[in-house]
Amino acid sequence: MHTEFTAITMVRGEEDVVYAACLHHLRLGFDRLVVLSHVEHTFLRECVARLRAQFPDREIGFIEIEDEQGFSKRKADYIQGALEIYLKRDCHNVVYGFDADEFLTFNHGRGVKAFFDAFCQRFSGEENLKRFYFRVPWINVICKTPIPPQPDLHGRLLDAEYWSLGEQASDTKALCLYRQSHRLHMGYHWLMAKSDQSVLEPDAEATAFAREWEACVYHLPLRNVEQFFARIGNYVASAAKQEKHNRLSRFFLDNPHVNRQHFFEMCVAPEPSFKDYDELKRHLGAGIDEMVLMAFTKLMVKPRLDIGRALLTPPA
Repeated sequence: MHTEFTAITMVRGEEDVVYAACLHHLRLGFDRLVVLSHVEHTFLRECVARLRAQFPDREIGFIEIEDEQGFSKRKADYIQGALEIYLKRDCHNVVYGFDADEFLTFNHGRGVKAFFDAFCQRFSGEENLKRFYFRVPWINVICKTPIPPQPDLHGRLLDAEYWSLGEQASDTKALCLYRQSHRLHMGYHWLMAKSDQSVLEPDAEATAFAREWEACVYHLPLRNVEQFFARIGNYVASAAKQEKHNRLSRFFLDNPHVNRQHFFEMCVAPEPSFKDYDELKRHLGAGIDEMVLMAFTKLMVKPRLDIGRALLTPPA
């Protein structure tokens, strides 16, 4: 039985990075790319048209979703439904889900099919294919040059140079051999059993194999100050709708010495802006304990590692 490789993403906005992410995963060797477009479709239509012209031998699916109410509860069902539509039943299906600011890489400088072939050589036999399931570690990166807040149909981010801030303690993405008894988590973080929604654990030997290949997901969380504060605004609006207590909406009002531009620049500086979190907290105040803010302020204290043009991938 032959094997097909499918990458799937669900996108709203992200016009400065989404084309680069889709192009990257096609270059990595995926046979099929499925793009779920949430509400904002015009630019994604352009991306898909260009990718189809550039990769006529690949299947590139495009689904437009208009749902605004209760979307977060339905996201997993949309992803599962798309996989049911596009995955074939007469082959093995390797599946990987990514967000628009995430880039799967293998530091042997090879693609996803070479990784799969090497796994099959290490763990031979049909039964061992069930072990092909990884939670690929997630690594925050910072681009060395400013990324303009404008649509990109050239994939410029793939040629840029980066600093790595190291592996995250809890964030991973699932790369797996998909089976009908499973479903992919809505954030693509793990596989779940359809029968009871239990989270499936990866095999220890398989995980060690992925570590040998330095398999990881480079995540580009901050690209420009406009994107950063649009993201913060989404968190604030979401909290307000759900009537949650959220200090985030007052953080910059309560700390007038910290303006938005400076906050962003401290996150993406070439060197850590503070020696540790205690120093950062003394500078920014107690409001920094807001969980959403901590997702960004941890970038201010993490050491940087120069990884150069880390998003370059071999021709598929």
